[in-house]
Amino acid sequence: LKSASTQRGHPPSDAQHQSHPTSMSFTRAARLLCSALSCCVTIAVAAAGGMLDTDTVGPACETNLAGVACDRDEVQLLQRDLSVEQRGLSAATASGAAAARSSVDRSTSATSQCVDIPPGYAGYEDWRGSGKMQRMTSFEESCASWNPSAKGVPARPDGCLGPLEQLVGTWVGSGHAYTYVPTLPFPSMRRQGPSATATPWYNETLVFTPIIGTPINKGYSDNNHLHPGCRVEQALHGVSYTQEIRIGYKDELHQLLHHEHGMIMYNVMPGWDDNWTVGRMGVIPRGITFQSYGDHKLVRDGDVKEQLLNELSAFNLDLLSKDKCMDPLGHVGPPQVPEGVDVHIFDREAKLEPELADMHNYLHEPVQLASAVESFTKIDLPLSSVAPNSFLQNAAKPTNFASAIFIESLKDQDGNAKQQLQYAQRLDVEFFQRLDCITCPGLTRDETGCYPNVTKQLDQCFVDNSLDPTCSEKPYISWPHVTVATLTKVA
Repeated sequence: LKSASTQRGHPPSDAQHQSHPTSMSFTRAARLLCSALSCCVTIAVAAAGGMLDTDTVGPACETNLAGVACDRDEVQLLQRDLSVEQRGLSAATASGAAAARSSVDRSTSATSQCVDIPPGYAGYEDWRGSGKMQRMTSFEESCASWNPSAKGVPARPDGCLGPLEQLVGTWVGSGHAYTYVPTLPFPSMRRQGPSATATPWYNETLVFTPIIGTPINKGYSDNNHLHPGCRVEQALHGVSYTQEIRIGYKDELHQLLHHEHGMIMYNVMPGWDDNWTVGRMGVIPRGITFQSYGDHKLVRDGDVKEQLLNELSAFNLDLLSKDKCMDPLGHVGPPQVPEGVDVHIFDREAKLEPELADMHNYLHEPVQLASAVESFTKIDLPLSSVAPNSFLQNAAKPTNFASAIFIESLKDQDGNAKQQLQYAQRLDVEFFQRLDCITCPGLTRDETGCYPNVTKQLDQCFVDNSLDPTCSEKPYISWPHVTVATLTKVA
């Protein structure tokens, strides 16, 4: 974090902003409508769905409505300022404004441009040498220059947290996880979650806390390191989170299953890095750190409940490995407990259904029980990088992490309003030798090139990388690790 306000002055006047070429058709239409309706801002609010109070949007058109003043910044206002959420708006409305803003940002990339430094600009020393500065809207400037005390004074400008505003608070609920673990002679699947016969309830608590300050990254316009037009900054606003998952039994919490600290950041002023709007960073005590990036969107029109169910269904929750020569249901565990051995309930393995469960059903059921779904925000994070510690890098390397978070405003069967958070996560974990990269003397391959029932006869087999060029590049099987949860906001 840095003292942003000490390195900036006031933003350039709206007259110095330029409308983006892709928005010129709207600019001309707005100019004509201004003459008829007496204010450009009125038109802009209508275009934004009437969500905002025009008094706090930004500079309105001057008296000469058909003149240059009305052309000065209406496109920029639609891109950013008209999407500023106001205090008192519902969480869904706040997310919708942020989502609308991000969709326009992608097409314009306005913040990658440079503009002349206006005379007397207080932040000139920060841009010295080029005579140019980063082009910013008033909304971006207000978010980037927010420099509060530790108590959050002055208050964060409205809209700077984007969809993350809805996350702030404490959420509790339960979840399910399926994973494969190293067992002998072959890996087997495990389930963590509700089970009347074995593992008790899997309880989760998620706490999101606003980050009081504005992280700023600095670079060059268009990422040109030889002939930059000006310096460009990226401003982020976000929340930190703590996730704790424990076994729950007889109304008490017991063994810790998972603990995670992290941050979720909103890319409020992207600079030239506008390929994502939301990013997540996490640290897991077992030795894993990760970053993931993606987009968000708000849904509140039409059959919202059906759209939510469809979005939940679209996330990949496949429980089976896609690697060749796998018998998908041959080793799904749990291992048999020897007769006469008494295993404590916390040490038992949860039984699996006769056929693997469809993990989507665990997400669908709480939604189907709702009498209505008024809106939801989806934060989709498909792009990631994962860095394990040295042990996991070699023993069980995590890859291909993807997640989606759904923040839902719904009503229960009694018509009471409720905020619900659901998430789905999937990653691959690489361990155990690929079965299509081994040769087993005395065994015969089938027509697919695999050995039938080979997992029961591995003693005589050896690694043979000559069978496929990818055997040395990726020697181990990729096992899916899938997690879903449903939580309710309690504070």
